[in-house]
Amino acid sequence: MKTPTQQEVRNYLEGLVWSRFTETELNEKLSELFGEPIEVYNVSKEREESGDPDELADWNLMFNVIREDEYELFGDIYMLPTRELDEEGNVKMYITEVGYDFC
Repeated sequence: MKTPTQQEVRNYLEGLVWSRFTETELNEKLSELFGEPIEVYNVSKEREESGDPDELADWNLMFNVIREDEYELFGDIYMLPTRELDEEGNVKMYITEVGYDFC
């Protein structure tokens, strides 16, 4: 599978804004783009559970992708949990913003 270019990744991530996904659905979308298993990490939830302060208004999901000799991507997806549930009871998240840093 062809590695998506940095611009293709930017366009894809920005296209997620204003969409609603469960965490599982989001992982599937990202895995499809990169052709490998991707799992977002809910850093905001961890901070809340540990009692650490979180300066962000929205929840932050993070992921990392390494493409040897091409780029390393640090991705952020900011979201708000909704009251909408899928058929298995998973919360749908409303994506408000994305961030990406290529190294």
